[in-house]
Amino acid sequence: MVLLRPTVYDDAHLGHARNYVTIDIIRRILQDYFGYKVHFVMNITDVDDKIILRGRQRHLYDEYKKAHYFIDDTVRQDAKAAWRYYIGKYLQRFPTHPPPDYANFDAEIEKYYGDVVAGGSLFPGQKVGDTEAKVKMHINTVRTAAKALSEDPKNLTPLEFYHRMNDPMSLVLDEKGKSSIRGDDHGVFTKLTRDYETRFFNDMDDLDVLRPDELVRVTEYGAEIATFVKQIVDNRFAYKADDGSVYFDIKNFKQSGYHYARLKPESVGDKELQEDGEGALSKGTAGKKADADFALWKASKAGEPSWASEWGPGRPGWHIECSAMAAAKLGKQMDIHSGGIDLAFPHHDNELAQSEAYYKAGSEHQWVNYFLHMGHLSIQGSKMSKSLKNFTTINEALRGRKEWTSRSLRIVFLLGEWRKGIEITDDLVLEGRSWEDRVDNFFWNALGSMESAPEDSTQPTIMKTAIGTAEATIRSALLRSFATKEAMHALSTLITTYNAEDKKALSYGDHFATAALVTRMVNIFGLNGNTPATSTELGWKGLSLPEEVQMFVRPLSTARDALRQAAIAKTITPEKVKEIISSIPIPETALSNRPQRPSPARALSDFRGTALDQADRASKAAPDTNGDSNEAADLNKDILRLCDRVRDVDLWQLDVYLEDQENGTARARPVTEGLRAARHAQEDKIRLKEEAKRKREQEARDKLMKGKLSPKEMFRAPNSDEFGAWDDQGVPTKDKAGAELAPSRVKKLKKEWLMQEKLHEKFQAAVKDGQIKL
Repeated sequence: MVLLRPTVYDDAHLGHARNYVTIDIIRRILQDYFGYKVHFVMNITDVDDKIILRGRQRHLYDEYKKAHYFIDDTVRQDAKAAWRYYIGKYLQRFPTHPPPDYANFDAEIEKYYGDVVAGGSLFPGQKVGDTEAKVKMHINTVRTAAKALSEDPKNLTPLEFYHRMNDPMSLVLDEKGKSSIRGDDHGVFTKLTRDYETRFFNDMDDLDVLRPDELVRVTEYGAEIATFVKQIVDNRFAYKADDGSVYFDIKNFKQSGYHYARLKPESVGDKELQEDGEGALSKGTAGKKADADFALWKASKAGEPSWASEWGPGRPGWHIECSAMAAAKLGKQMDIHSGGIDLAFPHHDNELAQSEAYYKAGSEHQWVNYFLHMGHLSIQGSKMSKSLKNFTTINEALRGRKEWTSRSLRIVFLLGEWRKGIEITDDLVLEGRSWEDRVDNFFWNALGSMESAPEDSTQPTIMKTAIGTAEATIRSALLRSFATKEAMHALSTLITTYNAEDKKALSYGDHFATAALVTRMVNIFGLNGNTPATSTELGWKGLSLPEEVQMFVRPLSTARDALRQAAIAKTITPEKVKEIISSIPIPETALSNRPQRPSPARALSDFRGTALDQADRASKAAPDTNGDSNEAADLNKDILRLCDRVRDVDLWQLDVYLEDQENGTARARPVTEGLRAARHAQEDKIRLKEEAKRKREQEARDKLMKGKLSPKEMFRAPNSDEFGAWDDQGVPTKDKAGAELAPSRVKKLKKEWLMQEKLHEKFQAAVKDGQIKL
């Protein structure tokens, strides 16, 4: 049994993808590789302090916008006041009198927070971390709002203005109007959470994460949670505070023989973690016996959702949710509980304590057999976080920026260790891309080679041995705490062995068994969408083109093969071109209206039309004195250029790659990132070579141009005004005052003259040869 819990108050980001994709990989390994029956339960946290704040703010801001559709003076004054209030609350280096100038706010930021923006610490001498990240987040918030306030109102729509002012105005509206929301009006909060829950599962579908077997929500278990808390109170491990909240009694729990903080005992004294675990709306320790005691049930304040209980209206504490719902769905024990490493303390440690206190079976009771804590995904050393707003959403990464695909992201996680953090670096991205490209090319070659492979051999082969080694390595790795990195390397090593072999010497069984093992493992790892691990189809998605593309590429490729083979053999004729083109079945849509935008249909239409035009020109050309047509002689070259162009330009820009094979035929496949990177590398190589050639040619030309000046003119005006008399070759004999030059000076000038004479001779030869055109 596996349990984990998203908190749905904002869009899921790549940090969440790290968590949910990783546990999905482990789930698939357990059920598809080892054969366990996994019952997967997911708990949706749809009520906690962050959700209450966000839901309330969103509701009140929506109500304000309905009442103030136009951005009039009242709205602008409210916005200015909210902007200043936000700065005073979160950016206290700014002076309050006079308040910051929003019209010149970038200069204000540089003055008061320039060191932090530049990457320095808020407190000199201390390590830079999340505190500085939060400051930068708040700076970005007020900077965005400042631009809205300084912008000419005519240039901003109400939608744009309200969007930029969202955080400051929501904060103020919440602090002023939160008491207007009734505790039993759960819809204020579930409207937010259901929206983000839908978006969360859309993101999970895009990431090919399997849906849970059961889904439970906190808001649907209010009564059960209150009953669960009552049992802990009855067992004397919790107490009621004066305000109606119920706290867990850690001291009594430990004195009764239980262990507290089994997962991270070193964090017991970390007050910052304890306060964060209690939530933003639960500051202070009033009513607690000890600071470390944590809330099981919180008395609801004004503007907070509430459920009935014997202690009065209240709501669940953050930690109690999983324990109570797990008891309702899974009973006294579960095999696996998972989450990010930041949940180990205090969240999971508190869950362990309160569950053991609930069952009161003695210290031997084990509520969870295994905890899986995933390492974080980091950006420049900081954890990706909703609260820090330093995240890229899953939707943006997959669909907006298109930096990742579901497969490429999963490969990166598989190449790491699930329990360790991952920091996205260029090297890691390159490693993942190389692995994907290697597997893609392997499938492409193996499936193509199977068609003409010889019968199986009963004798041991290199591939049979390599497959056995790979299978043993993979099993050993996955048994050793899901060491997917080693398993991935084992697959890569197997492919390397396959690539080193002569494909014509491998049997059908060698190709098939190698492809079958790689296919099975990529299916188990979730790299082939949600294709079952038991699927008998070899390869993975993306090897073939969609049928709507194939219907045009297939006849184009067939015609190109025939034309190309004839042109290479220099047997092409206008009649043969027309015969080949007319014999290929062409979809009606490629023969009718020519598409205006690049498309497979247009590529086929253009290829067909250009080939026929070239044939017509060749057939109409007049024969020369030998009876041959120059146009006909060039037809072979024209056809080859056309074949290259449709492969390298027309189809490539449509993400279709034609791979020419030794037998003269081409295979069509989608353009992959690996193919694209290889082409860019080749283009860069050619570009650098051409640049080096141009540089050499320019240097040679510059050297030749130095000889343009005749030695007889080099010491005369306007090239020199230093001399007044010269011999018949132009070598100076007197200076401009009429004084004879010293013999040593004349000797030196003669030497320069001879050097220029040689340069001039080379220049004249270059002009004569046509190397330099004047």
